[in-house]
Amino acid sequence: MNDRPPSDEKRLRKDAVRSREKIVPAAMAAFAEHGLEVSIAEVAERAGVGVGTVYRRFGDKDSLIDTLFAAKIDEVIQLAESALAEDDPASAFLTFCLRCSELFADNKGLRQLMLSRQLPPTELTMSAAERLGPLREEITNRAKHAGWLRESFAPSDFPVILVAIQAVRDLGGTEHPDLWRRALRLCIDGARQDARTPSDLIVPPPLTREELQFVIDRRIRAAQADCPGSAE
Repeated sequence: MNDRPPSDEKRLRKDAVRSREKIVPAAMAAFAEHGLEVSIAEVAERAGVGVGTVYRRFGDKDSLIDTLFAAKIDEVIQLAESALAEDDPASAFLTFCLRCSELFADNKGLRQLMLSRQLPPTELTMSAAERLGPLREEITNRAKHAGWLRESFAPSDFPVILVAIQAVRDLGGTEHPDLWRRALRLCIDGARQDARTPSDLIVPPPLTREELQFVIDRRIRAAQADCPGSAE
């Protein structure tokens, strides 16, 4: 039996809503910037609440991730549906590639969740794959039938392109956050039947030799920091 007076129940519900309103944006910002490795303690610190409050509102880290990224995954599905609503199959293909790449580039947690094979599949990601697969196939087939896309391109090449692009996004880091756009253009140039891509699709110039060496050296240092024994 609940002996709390109605006023206390109302106050607790308001406190729960306020806590959630603090946690959700703080957690999304943390995961977007640093990836899914972010701890509950870091999320709580960003939100200005106690660790126990996060657990009470979301249960555990996996539940928090599912809650946050369900809407983001829906956004990816909506991008595919919006692309298919376009009359031009080539424009649909380009729109989907570009918008997905932008979404992933801005959110490290999302690209880890949907593109990393190092993470075990979850009900959320398996459902996303089932929903996205037919849409991806339709986008591909329309572009092929229009004679715009190479016959050798398969729907399964979409995630391959996205993984490659996001690897370049990680490589570019904060110094060259748009380097992935150049990688996208190169991928699309290779996928097109006539190997020509609209000139306004990609903006960044190629890296200089010094810039390339810098980002490679930084990636090597980061890998060595993750595996200290490898430097010995």
